[in-house]
Amino acid sequence: MIRSGIRWLWAGQMVFFLSAWSLHAANPAGVNQVYEIPFEYKNHFILIKLTFQNVLPLTFIFDTGAETTLLTSLEIANLLDLTYEREIQIVGADLEAELSAFLVRNIHIQLGDVALPYQSILVLEEDVFHFNEYTGTQVHGILGSSTFRQFIVEIDYEDRLIRLYRPSDFRAPRNSERLDLEIHRSKPYLSTTVKPANGDEVSIKLLVDSGASLAMVIHPETNPNLSIPEKVVPGNIGMGLGGNLQGVLGIMPTIHLGKTQLHDVPVHFQEIRSMVDSVFLNNRNGILGNKVLERYTATFDYYRGVLYLQPNRLYKKEFPIDKSGMLVIASGPELKTFMVHAVLKESPAAKAGVRPGDIIVSINYSSFRFFDLDAIYRVLSRPEGKLIRLKLDRKGLKFRTEFRLEKLL
Repeated sequence: MIRSGIRWLWAGQMVFFLSAWSLHAANPAGVNQVYEIPFEYKNHFILIKLTFQNVLPLTFIFDTGAETTLLTSLEIANLLDLTYEREIQIVGADLEAELSAFLVRNIHIQLGDVALPYQSILVLEEDVFHFNEYTGTQVHGILGSSTFRQFIVEIDYEDRLIRLYRPSDFRAPRNSERLDLEIHRSKPYLSTTVKPANGDEVSIKLLVDSGASLAMVIHPETNPNLSIPEKVVPGNIGMGLGGNLQGVLGIMPTIHLGKTQLHDVPVHFQEIRSMVDSVFLNNRNGILGNKVLERYTATFDYYRGVLYLQPNRLYKKEFPIDKSGMLVIASGPELKTFMVHAVLKESPAAKAGVRPGDIIVSINYSSFRFFDLDAIYRVLSRPEGKLIRLKLDRKGLKFRTEFRLEKLL
């Protein structure tokens, strides 16, 4: 049985646990009152262009849910002849698998006018994230939260800007919700409440994770009142260091964020193993990701332990949810080949004969010369009943099929 078809990928909690090492960002030189760093937003990932070691332009995911900056390309590290100080075992998103990474110190990162010298990073022995496939863009690593903890960090999802302030120069934004944060191992945790389908409010603690391209993850076994809804869609949450992250997708009727509320939020329910170190989990019940954060301008005050949320134009909009039942990834030399990675059983795509491995040549007679993954996802999240016409290539054999979008939840 195929248990896939959910297209969210998860960067932040996929990262790692450093059992004996604390890696700190150096104070950047010449920081003024505010610096603006533009970013791209691809498939709900924040992508920042930077200069690595003063010579190499790279793209990293901006990730408040990861403690330390991570380079996913061993080839780049070898090309630049980086010196590995020691090997470290890291724990992945399945909270079981251990992989090898190498500690490298004194790395120089340039973000526009912001210089971040003397950085300590980890180099992953093998790229198991495959962010390229899920973003349609070459991605070379993750910028962890410890890199920016000396700043006040504002993520403006509408203007596609990250603004960095010195704590002494920062003033709280007007008309914003002020929420207390717990900062643990440089990562922000938020205590709030949700209202499941049973109608009783439940207090929960969430890792606030800008590296998660989903709305929310709940670990149901961490609280008996966080039961899995009756109606769910089985599937993979994404790919992490430990491989596929299994879970189910359901609907949370209400999430409270201060005085603001979000309704009918798509939530992934992922069970965790009882042997997982509670210190690593920091007693959290789940994760808050970009599909929620993007509805606000989110400002992280690590210095005072505060999160400010200002609702934007997305705040009251319905959460987009795939209504096709197929997971599409980008491949090929220019990431312009779009392949069906998995198909949910009994979904509209499955009933139309779509299979994993099929190459999508066109959707609704539009070719992909100017398309990207975001455009495909928007098409597949349109209202129920919309007709989707596909031209597919299956091992050289081209054919057409069609189906109408259906609510899977």
